[in-house]
Amino acid sequence: MSKRRKQPNRLYVDHPRFGNEPILSGYQYSKEEIERAHWRYSSLEYFPETAIPANMDRQEYSIYPRSLYVDIVEHCEECHRAFIFFAKEQQYWFETLGFWIDAHCTRCCDCRRKDHEIKGMQRKYEALVSNSDRSEAESRELKQVALELYQLGYIHNIEKINRI
Repeated sequence: MSKRRKQPNRLYVDHPRFGNEPILSGYQYSKEEIERAHWRYSSLEYFPETAIPANMDRQEYSIYPRSLYVDIVEHCEECHRAFIFFAKEQQYWFETLGFWIDAHCTRCCDCRRKDHEIKGMQRKYEALVSNSDRSEAESRELKQVALELYQLGYIHNIEKINRI
């Protein structure tokens, strides 16, 4: 079971896999070691006791690889709430998914999930619109998806929806 550090009076957006509190790693790195691990760390709010070693051989697209990952406090560019970009999440992004090493998380999990749902609705809308042999049920579904996209501001012309 991972140990977590309580931060009084600080609320972070809940991550579905990692929670909303820093995850203590059990490693002990100095501030200097952490800030040498990646050029951005010196300008960020981070939790030193969460640092974990990185496998630099698995990092792609890196001129200056990260030798450590550390839980970082970020603020969502959409909802402006504070969230933690977890060291374990960074490790997954950079070593498994192959993200560019200088990438960082700009949106909280809630906003990322919402974005995925909207993109899914847009794909569904496009698929249903392009189907000229829509059934009655598919036409109802198209109208429902179109109304949701209209309410979210992705469809601007109400006449498009009225023609369905």
